[in-house]
Amino acid sequence: MPELVDIRVAVADGRYTVAVTGELDIVSAGKLEAALLQISGDSASAVRLDLSGLTFMDSTGLRTVLLAKELSDSHAFELSLVPGPPKVQRLFEVTALLRVLPFERDRAGDAAGNGGGNAPLRQHKTVGGQLRRA
Repeated sequence: MPELVDIRVAVADGRYTVAVTGELDIVSAGKLEAALLQISGDSASAVRLDLSGLTFMDSTGLRTVLLAKELSDSHAFELSLVPGPPKVQRLFEVTALLRVLPFERDRAGDAAGNGGGNAPLRQHKTVGGQLRRA
């Protein structure tokens, strides 16, 4: 069975870049978790987690990204996240984690074109018993 996720780690002067491509899910998240645990033990000064190559992420993948945040807090390294494609970023949006996690912003100040981490949540209203965007 082919690998569903590829994790590439590059380091320069204590600054790590971890590029994740493919599917980050219950089957593959352990591979990223192991890489993050190793990096946190290597006295990293910064970790850039690149999610732009993901094609899918489930709640286990989300938990692993949250682990990166926990490790950055407990091991005192700077963490930044490169946003994933819209369907991956949607998971962060619906769980209200865009405001919590340190996503890099594009030129428009937006985390992957989805409203950004500091933008207000989408407004909805009920019209005739149906939920609609305001």
